[in-house]
Amino acid sequence: MANSIRRLSLVVVVLLFLSAIAGSARAATIVVNTLDSGSDPFPLCTLEDAVTAANTDSPINGCAAGTGDDEIVFIVSGTIKPDHTLMISTQLTIAGPASAGIVIDGQFKIEIMDIVDDDSVDLLNLTFEHGYSSEFGGAIFAEANELFVEGCTFVDNVATIGGAIYNYSDSEFVNDTFVGNRASAHGGAVFNQNDEVDLINDTFVDNEASEGAAIYSVGGVSTGIVSSILANSIKGGNCFAVAHSVAGIFNLSDDNSCHFPGSNLNIVANLNLDPTGLENNGGPTQTVALESGSKAIDFVPIAVCLTYGEPVDQRGFGRPDPGNPNFCDAGAYESGAAPTVALVPNTERVQIARSTSPNADMVNIGLTFQENGAPTCETDQDALNQGFTLALYSGTCTSNLTGGLNLSLSPFVVHTVNHQSYGTLFQSMPPETVSARMVALPSLPAPSCGQWNLNLEVTGVDTSSLGLGGSNPFALVLTTLDGDFGECFNITNAIVGNQITAPIPVVRRIRR
Repeated sequence: MANSIRRLSLVVVVLLFLSAIAGSARAATIVVNTLDSGSDPFPLCTLEDAVTAANTDSPINGCAAGTGDDEIVFIVSGTIKPDHTLMISTQLTIAGPASAGIVIDGQFKIEIMDIVDDDSVDLLNLTFEHGYSSEFGGAIFAEANELFVEGCTFVDNVATIGGAIYNYSDSEFVNDTFVGNRASAHGGAVFNQNDEVDLINDTFVDNEASEGAAIYSVGGVSTGIVSSILANSIKGGNCFAVAHSVAGIFNLSDDNSCHFPGSNLNIVANLNLDPTGLENNGGPTQTVALESGSKAIDFVPIAVCLTYGEPVDQRGFGRPDPGNPNFCDAGAYESGAAPTVALVPNTERVQIARSTSPNADMVNIGLTFQENGAPTCETDQDALNQGFTLALYSGTCTSNLTGGLNLSLSPFVVHTVNHQSYGTLFQSMPPETVSARMVALPSLPAPSCGQWNLNLEVTGVDTSSLGLGGSNPFALVLTTLDGDFGECFNITNAIVGNQITAPIPVVRRIRR
């Protein structure tokens, strides 16, 4: 067991978070609350224990029992290094947070995930790196009935066939990035056998194989590739034996191995991908940015973009970008896009006041933020009427974020006075109390969905047990209740100190 985390006297923290996601989950929700590998005793729930709980429909240590159709979510952020391959044999969704991310690292010693069930598996907002198999699928070996992968990054995974993924499922990959994956034989990034596969707004860069460094398909199955980038393959060409479906449109390849017809472009010389490769460009996973002048920018007509793809890119930023609402970018990264949750600069105020009495610390937060949508706003992008989650962690957005203050701010009681809308919220779970007031500010031009001013006070907490016992910097995370949209912001100006005890007044007697 590595990096053991024991900061879980959360009370308001975890319980409020659980009550929020339980109502929005499709079935059982299993919450991973540590970055540890292997298995940990209650109240900790590791990723490996969470998968076991889902497979067996039984509680495992700190993990709730699955029900046969489950979702695994995380209230930590950082890198998890499993001791063993994650064997999935049930219908399951594993969803990383929409802001600060989860990396699953195979350390070049294990195949990260083996999916052997006939049901469907969804993987969202995750990074798979350093997976290894001497045979098939360094990161994922998939024999599910259906496999859906969105917003994920696959980097430096290795196998003989299917460096990142060996796929034997009807599958769909949307807004994913594949960088530096290697197969000594076929399919450096994805090897697809017999089943239909759709790849939409994906980016393939620097993958390697003897044949099909990005994609290798066998069995004469249909491969629908839409609005994707395939570039810089090391040996093997970008594609091999790919039979295109009618949806093979508006793709860009820097060689002719994919034989893209019609609206696609082959042998593209000016893709202008960021030469540094993967970087933290916002969102839960690293991505490859498009530099100025890239042929991929504004390449895809809006009708194609929204018919086949998603209204956000891999980072969760709105697609298309506000500068050109008639076209989207090819690949997983939308140049010029606005984050779906944005903090208005210089409005953040964080104060942590510690007490010498137990469970008597205070946390005060004030800020102004806006929610953005493109081309339209989703129903959950209304923080006042739908609510949202707020988390405060020690460290920066690129740190391993564990413990922390996690709050579900919902529902607000909404009032309207003189055409001004505001909401109030009060939650009590002694000794903790949460009170908040949020005001709806005047509407901004598109892509804004709304702008809000929040003032929040939390009392009766033990900040040390939450990992908030230090000083700047802190990471502040705002996320919609369903986890679809979120961002992490670095706070470097928090005021941290001890509470000032008011002096006892001295009563003086006056002689008459």
